Amino acid sequence: MKRTHLVILVSFLLFSQLKAQYSTMADLGSYKKNFIEGSLLLEEDNKIMALEAFRNAYKYDSTNANINYLLGYCFLFHPNKKHLAEEYLEKAVQKTSKNYLPFEPTEKYAPVISYYYLAQSYHLDYKFDDADRMLATYESFLKSKEKEAKANVEYMKERIKFGRLYKAAPQTVQIVNMGDSINDAMPDYSPLLSADERTMIFTHRGRNNVGGGEAAPDGFAFEDVMISYRKDNGDWTTPKSISPYINTSGHDGSVGLTPDGQTLIVYKDENGGDLFYSQFDGRDWSIPVKFGSNINSQYWEPSACLSRDGNALYFVSDRPGGLGGRDIYRCVKLPNGQWSLATNLGPNINTPYDEESPFLSADGITFYFSSRGHQSMGGFDIMLSIIGEDGQFSPPMNMEYPINSTDDDLYLVASPDNRRLYYASAHEDPKAFGEKDIYKITYDAGRSNPLALFKGQIKPGPCDSLPDDIVIIVTNRSSGEMIGTYRPQHTTGTFAVILPPGSVYTFSYQQGGVDIFSEEVDVTNDISYDEIQKELKLKPHNLCNGALMDYDSLKSTEQLLDLTVLNNKKEQKGVDKVKFKLNTKDGMYYEDVTDAAGEHKNILLEKNHDYDIVLTDYPKIKAHFTTIGVVGGKRISKTLYLGEEPVVVKEPKIKEPKIKEPKEVKEPKEINITLNVLVLNSKKLKKPVANATINLVGTDGSTYTGTTDENGKLSDVALSKEVNYELIAESNGVKSAKNLVSVHGIRKSKVFAKTLYIEGPAEHAEIPDNSEVAGTTFKFTFKYNMNEVDEMAPEYIEFINNLMKVKESHGKIKLKVTASASNVPTKTHISNKDLSAKRMKSTEAKIMRSLQAKGVAATDIEIVKEESLISGPAYANDAGNTSKYEKFQFVRVEAF
Repeated sequence: MKRTHLVILVSFLLFSQLKAQYSTMADLGSYKKNFIEGSLLLEEDNKIMALEAFRNAYKYDSTNANINYLLGYCFLFHPNKKHLAEEYLEKAVQKTSKNYLPFEPTEKYAPVISYYYLAQSYHLDYKFDDADRMLATYESFLKSKEKEAKANVEYMKERIKFGRLYKAAPQTVQIVNMGDSINDAMPDYSPLLSADERTMIFTHRGRNNVGGGEAAPDGFAFEDVMISYRKDNGDWTTPKSISPYINTSGHDGSVGLTPDGQTLIVYKDENGGDLFYSQFDGRDWSIPVKFGSNINSQYWEPSACLSRDGNALYFVSDRPGGLGGRDIYRCVKLPNGQWSLATNLGPNINTPYDEESPFLSADGITFYFSSRGHQSMGGFDIMLSIIGEDGQFSPPMNMEYPINSTDDDLYLVASPDNRRLYYASAHEDPKAFGEKDIYKITYDAGRSNPLALFKGQIKPGPCDSLPDDIVIIVTNRSSGEMIGTYRPQHTTGTFAVILPPGSVYTFSYQQGGVDIFSEEVDVTNDISYDEIQKELKLKPHNLCNGALMDYDSLKSTEQLLDLTVLNNKKEQKGVDKVKFKLNTKDGMYYEDVTDAAGEHKNILLEKNHDYDIVLTDYPKIKAHFTTIGVVGGKRISKTLYLGEEPVVVKEPKIKEPKIKEPKEVKEPKEINITLNVLVLNSKKLKKPVANATINLVGTDGSTYTGTTDENGKLSDVALSKEVNYELIAESNGVKSAKNLVSVHGIRKSKVFAKTLYIEGPAEHAEIPDNSEVAGTTFKFTFKYNMNEVDEMAPEYIEFINNLMKVKESHGKIKLKVTASASNVPTKTHISNKDLSAKRMKSTEAKIMRSLQAKGVAATDIEIVKEESLISGPAYANDAGNTSKYEKFQFVRVEAF
């Protein structure tokens, strides 16, 4: 059940005429004109702009109960000024009428629903008794047949009840605004963090976004995905756009991130709102690929998260058949790599109201989400549920006040030990920077489930940068199962791995496919939660100022021991000056004490020995390890606890390997990437289309043309590595929709399978190309309401290649961009000026992406002049005369 908002029943023709007459937000000079302007904007659900018009009307008649009601109603939905609603609604309820006339400028009374909205305003300000009193007054006006209104009252009473309960006994937590390094005056929300909490990705709606300006209908800029890194001193870097491959001129939002920080789910405002995923290669993110039809639908899929292993996806959808408005669903990855059909999580999680922003913690069983139902205290509340061994969800627990507020609290993510939480909240914090800010919560009551977090960092030499081709391959030593392949962040050199207990893991550090170092990490069964921090320093290749350097570089042939002694498993504090001995069967090998951090690192070991570590003053606390059979460099890490004596489990000895003749070194296996295409006449009939032309255009400028056989198939089309392709089928003048084949990041042989549909009459055919190029000037002419240049057009590709020549000769590329919209009224954009600006910004973004894909740095591309025009003859109600108007719908880019 959704809450009822203002119902508007006014003639569409009347509104159209009035809107044309009153189209500015300036004071229109009278109460009536400003009132009508605000009513028109409210009819379009634009409460923010309507508010400004009603404020202008208020100047002329501040005692009018109706204008006070409308101001209070709009403020109630304001991003960060909701508290102002109370003042106006209190005036409105002084003079109400059951015969209220909506949108009538002569109306002086307020509707009785003003009591309901004043109750909401009191509730937001934690005035629960006043809210109950207003609800009782409103309820006294309701008739028995007004069931929906009565249900809304009961819903509100429940929110007040739980708000009063939670506020009376607040949780002991520390909530800290992330500060101006992350937040600013514009909305910031949907934070995502890598497991080591060194990388934060979030959604931002700022004027410098790719979409530019206040372009969206709600008055804010379109969403962009931003990224920031935590430096060694704890400060966060200035957020920047995550990638030109991800951010576009429309809505692009951060949705989910795997703990290793290498798979990102993003939301794009396509097809009603769909989910995509992108892979990180250590330096950049791949072009987002859309999830399949088992996940995306024609309805709204706004948020999602992946499990730690990437084999389960939890997502939100408002598709029919759910329990409420938005429900949470689950898909699992099948053996063939495809996603299963979506399963509703059921009534333990979903309610008749909305659910949002699921997040599965790194432990795989702690499930967070937001809900308007359950025992919410108002708006969306953060809930927590535990997944049992049988896969069932426990009844959700409200995380209560002050984590939850009477406003919306969403997008919570947690550290692997569930003791630090990050989320976006709209509650009115006097220290807040914008409409939504990102906060960090220190939550001592968080669950610590058995797992180990390996927090690694690779540091280059002082005068070097981190090589691009470093990967870390982690395997289970006993089973040989690969846990994953990890790439360090190029900016910080950090990476994170979640390790389940009860195994020994081998870390292989490789550069260019060659093993440069390896180590083993033992995660015992008796841990609750443990963090393992490692730092690997690469040998310097460059000298600083011509001087030789004394640099602590790890030699690839050395076998070293790192010992850590902690006080107990709960507090995990290092113990200073603990004496220890390192023994072999021949006697004592080494003796020393720990430092202030409880550590003693870089103990050089001899090969082919068994070792025992014994704490001198705690002889029962010991550990065993071996270097027998270990070839090459190795770093062995051992952690001992004073407060709890671990069970000593000796590792099995590794037999001395027999010397065998070296095997012939095989050449690296060739990677073959091919494409199979199936063309059908429609999604409904699914009949194969023979002799259809298949056109394939690569981002490297390559092209391919083929023809389907009698079964509608074209097979074994060879694709090149690191090239993305646009795929189109055509038959009898009708083209299929464009389809993207993303080969970026593929590291092994793969066969892509694509199905294209050619359906409907010729009007469904793709709009013909309208591109022109003359040297370093490019022009694209748009059809009505279009705002995207065809970047696969041959003229566009030629233009980009010409810009590369400019870069070679001048070092930089300077561009002048001019865009225009005609005077024919747009049907799909806010205004023709907005359409013109979108054409300019989207073209700039595409050119930036195309040049960066060819290796041009963003700093070498400069937009020296921008011009957004509305041009051409005045509109004469003859939109069909395209030859008259379309030549004034263009974007032109000139290079200098």
